[in-house]
Amino acid sequence: MIKAVILDAYGTIFYTGTGSVDAMAKILRHNKRTDLDPSEVYAHLKELHRENTDGLKDFITEAEVFRMDIDQIHEAYGLTADPEEDTRIMLSIQGTRTAYPDSRKAIERMQEKVQVVIGSTTDTYSLELDLERAGIIPDRIFTSESMRVYKPVKAFYETILQVLDLEPEEALFAGDSLLDDVYGPHQAGIRSCWINRRGETLKENDPQPEYIAEDLMKLADIICDEEL
Repeated sequence: MIKAVILDAYGTIFYTGTGSVDAMAKILRHNKRTDLDPSEVYAHLKELHRENTDGLKDFITEAEVFRMDIDQIHEAYGLTADPEEDTRIMLSIQGTRTAYPDSRKAIERMQEKVQVVIGSTTDTYSLELDLERAGIIPDRIFTSESMRVYKPVKAFYETILQVLDLEPEEALFAGDSLLDDVYGPHQAGIRSCWINRRGETLKENDPQPEYIAEDLMKLADIICDEEL
């Protein structure tokens, strides 16, 4: 029986929009490199960010990882402006995300039946700002910063279970990333729901979630109307 739903935050509860690409455009203007495509450079930064978090021997905050990313972007593209300032530009979007219209109501509906907690790869303060602005009050918040581990490392999910005093079968992890929110939880024995807001096609070789929902209201239907 499900006793807790663990929700990813960004891309699941919060719409990330074009803020990161817009920040990269500002960084490129700061470096007088308007010849570069902000979308392409940001896509490169995202790849670096994943590699850098996956490759950490000792935990550092996401803000510190972003500084590593920016240093590598400077080197890759020959950018010459102050990397500290460029990192501040990229981090300026943290804590400014907007919740999807269904998020608050869906979470409150699920809370009538189960605990709803958040498990997010992010620094804690920026997530708290976004939740406060959206009026969303989860039962508990777990971040990579607070647990000192990033998704999809098994310890991320096991720590949440331990703190909540739950067995794996008593939790359901839901989020938009097949790697972080489906594959990762499965390593800890937790069932998953893929929040597929973009209507993507699940491929045969993708991690296979037990459930798929197009938004959080559909997830609330699954939690509240089915015997899980």
